[in-house]
Amino acid sequence: MIVRLTFCLLAIAAATVCSKKVEQVHLSLSGKPDEMVVTWLTLDPLPNVTPYVSFGVTKDSLRLTAKGNTTGWADQGKKGKMRYTHRATMQNMVAGQLYYYQVGSSQEMSEIFHFRQPDQSQPLRAAIFGDLSIYKGQQSIDQLIAARKDNQFDLIIHIGDLAYDLHDQDGSTGDDYMNAIEPFAAYVPNGVYDNNLFWSFDFGFVHFIALNSEYYAEEMSKESQKQFKWLEQDLANNNKKWTIVMFHRPWYCSSKKKKGCHDDEDILSREGLTDKFPGLEELLNQHKVDLILYGHKHTYERMWPIFNKEPFKSSDPTHIKNAPAPVYILTGGAGCHSHEDPSDHIIQDFSVKALGEYGYTFLTVYNTTHLSTDFVDTSETTGKFLDPFVLEKN
Repeated sequence: MIVRLTFCLLAIAAATVCSKKVEQVHLSLSGKPDEMVVTWLTLDPLPNVTPYVSFGVTKDSLRLTAKGNTTGWADQGKKGKMRYTHRATMQNMVAGQLYYYQVGSSQEMSEIFHFRQPDQSQPLRAAIFGDLSIYKGQQSIDQLIAARKDNQFDLIIHIGDLAYDLHDQDGSTGDDYMNAIEPFAAYVPNGVYDNNLFWSFDFGFVHFIALNSEYYAEEMSKESQKQFKWLEQDLANNNKKWTIVMFHRPWYCSSKKKKGCHDDEDILSREGLTDKFPGLEELLNQHKVDLILYGHKHTYERMWPIFNKEPFKSSDPTHIKNAPAPVYILTGGAGCHSHEDPSDHIIQDFSVKALGEYGYTFLTVYNTTHLSTDFVDTSETTGKFLDPFVLEKN
């Protein structure tokens, strides 16, 4: 509140309007390799004013522009405070090129940010995590910012439970969170923009699929069936060498319970229930999905390849070749209000590595035959790599 009040006083002194401030700037992929989507927010509408992004290959020459569109919405707090999201798509981008940009309108513009348009012919480097908030997650945010400055990422993907909860404090919790991640989110694309709760996109050698496990947890039968039918078609059309699936609720992990992760609302999406809730595990296994990542449990754990509760073990758990089922990674330890330590868990037979440090999964896809993952401990801004793993296929 002190920071925001100070800004307002300075803004008034400069004869500007505080609520027109451009904030929460973040990038997303569009699904097309020559585009980049940028999104930002203002606390007031922009009547008779067009939001836009200006961009170019040098900081002093932002000669290209793209018009944006605006969506007004009320948060879920008691006051239902209005906010205004603006979004524009930069097109005809050149792979590997460094671009500078700023967003806003004739009323106020943001500072100048920059990004490098991903070159999808090169290895992909991505940070993937779930369950991140400012409270207890600041060390992960700080490390992600430092890693971004060191050019370690091409892509960042958050797989659920943002901020805890975005609407709290009349939406200021969400505002604070989105502004806290701006120092990395405005420079590296955060997933792909898709106005849907399940989606997919291609990046280089990989087909990524994001599914909504909450349809099952909330017993939303029609939505679960619609998602399943879409997934069948999406997998049938997939021609990429690697397939990586992400959702929020875990199917396999260790916990304080004897059977590990076995809550009904979590395993319903895995096993299904009659035609009302089609199970997803068999379909993903049939289409030879390589890697499945999820969060929800606030810790890290890598599993063997698993199908129907049975792990497929081999001689080297750090390097698996031609896995007969998906490898599973629980990556929910980025940092939030609670954290789980594996020392309190009953480690399951399918578990390979369980870690209690705060951090995220670092994914590298080298080519059509090799990818790797690692766990980055964020207790230091340099990051410590604690679980190197290689997945190889012919």
